[in-house]
Amino acid sequence: MSDSIHGRNVIKLMKAQNTPQPHQQWLALMAQEFGENAEFHTCRASDMNAAQLVDLFISNGRLTETDAGFEINQCGHCAGKEHGEEGHSHD
Repeated sequence: MSDSIHGRNVIKLMKAQNTPQPHQQWLALMAQEFGENAEFHTCRASDMNAAQLVDLFISNGRLTETDAGFEINQCGHCAGKEHGEEGHSHD
């Protein structure tokens, strides 16, 4: 899985945008940053393309739709799993 990109890296990229973005804009940003054929994983899922990861973020509440597009929620979903901390945030 060394070539797979963890979802937290995508979250950091999304947070850096600081504004809601349409679904397709998130996908374009991910392609620009990580490559068109990048593979992604999270603490609970693997073998995803960019669209599947964004859909996962939408379904688990990590991305919320607003009138301006999708915005990142500030809560963490894999708290403590990789960092040995209870309740860490993804900031």
